[in-house]
Amino acid sequence: MKRNGRKIGLALFCIGITALVVVFVLAAVAFARVPAQIEDPDLVAQRGVAGILAAAAVKALFLLVMTYAASLVASKGIELSHAGRDEGGR
Repeated sequence: MKRNGRKIGLALFCIGITALVVVFVLAAVAFARVPAQIEDPDLVAQRGVAGILAAAAVKALFLLVMTYAASLVASKGIELSHAGRDEGGR
């Protein structure tokens, strides 16, 4: 039973780290286009600079929440892994 807890903890940690990597990739993709959007006169006339920056701010908030959730998953994985090891007496 102790080994199962450690394995589940390590798997959960790996899932959390993978989720963090996905969030960072999504952030890089989402914000690479913002400078080009601000320089595009047609888009600026349509949405305005404030609209483009507001959309970027909303994306940033969603990415912040996703990062926080992924870090919680990773930390719970580490806690499970250490709890399984502590029960074993080693």
